Amino acid sequence: MKRAGVRSAVCGVRHALGLLLVLLLGPAGHTADLPALAQRLLPTFVFVGGGSGVVVSADGLVLTNHHVIDGLEVIPARRVGADEVHAVLLGSDPVGDIALLRLPGSADLPFATLADDGAMVPGSAVLAIGNPFGLGDLDDAPTVTAGVLATSRGVRGDYTDVVQSDASVNPGNSGGPLFAMDGRLLGINGQIRSRTGYRINSGIGLAIAAPQLAAFLPVLASASGGYVHHTAAPPALRLADGFDGVAITTGGGGLEAGDLLLSVAGRPATSTTTATGLFASLPWRAGATIPAQVQRGGHALNVDVTAARTPIPGRPYHGLFVREQNGSLVIDHVDPDSPAERAGLKPRQRVVNVGGRPVTTRAGFLRAGLGLEIGDRLVVTVEDLDRSTRSVDVPLIPQQ
Repeated sequence: MKRAGVRSAVCGVRHALGLLLVLLLGPAGHTADLPALAQRLLPTFVFVGGGSGVVVSADGLVLTNHHVIDGLEVIPARRVGADEVHAVLLGSDPVGDIALLRLPGSADLPFATLADDGAMVPGSAVLAIGNPFGLGDLDDAPTVTAGVLATSRGVRGDYTDVVQSDASVNPGNSGGPLFAMDGRLLGINGQIRSRTGYRINSGIGLAIAAPQLAAFLPVLASASGGYVHHTAAPPALRLADGFDGVAITTGGGGLEAGDLLLSVAGRPATSTTTATGLFASLPWRAGATIPAQVQRGGHALNVDVTAARTPIPGRPYHGLFVREQNGSLVIDHVDPDSPAERAGLKPRQRVVNVGGRPVTTRAGFLRAGLGLEIGDRLVVTVEDLDRSTRSVDVPLIPQQ
């Protein structure tokens, strides 16, 4: 059902801006532009589930957090002043907490432009738009808050490319935009930090930075609704904090013991914790490498480090169960609403091969899936009752 219109949303924004004009600390001249800036950016905001999102292309691509849409079979999404639609999930990143949606039937939408690294200037004014505590659900008015950018790009736990601001964000702001005063998207708000652990704003909000969003957009768009992975440091690599910086004590992936690690993925390696996060900051693909710079033998050296893959936490699940019958392997049971059922697999179909390997026993079926993780796909070729064969991709998801 269509909610209250744009007029109501703009009124809500203007009300919020009255306080913001007093509180905002920013470069001279910016406060006078805040009302116009907010009204220009408001059409890029999207209510997504119980959280927020932002349009990043004219044809309706929407960025939000993975935790906003995780577990939703239907993803309700609504632009300000528009009807609610069911967004299509293109891809999701459980480790980095990013999800990419598409608004069906969209064209020529206002959208946010991603900022580059040069825009991540500590002390610069920022503006956030979101739906804290679901306050905007009834009157179609997102909440606009403002503050300053507290840090340049950093690593904070699983958020491996993040900026920090003191703009007030709370539960419901997740997935919503953090803008620079030139209207470019600095990132999407995803976490708040508090000494007490309670989910209330304490002046520390973390937004996944635009450069990481830009890097993950193509792989998310081509994920066919599945998961994408992050890179990781080579398994053998061991690091240590020293007086001169981050020392490599055990080499791996092209790095050598005795190297001094200067940067990873184009960002300074200031500590072992930061360096480990930087190794995990890029999209993983087969054959992926991570650019690093080291000091070796008194000289700076660029190294393309062979990337490992960060696992997605949880136990892989597909919902497919098989049994042996007359020298063949047949599907015995498919869990309702499981990846296997959604892929079209049904009981009594004969399993011809898994991952290109012929299987006739349950043990063979299990061996064919060894090494697959959450986010991978189990490729199963089955023979239907009419003797026709087909191959299906069954995505592996975390077991609930």
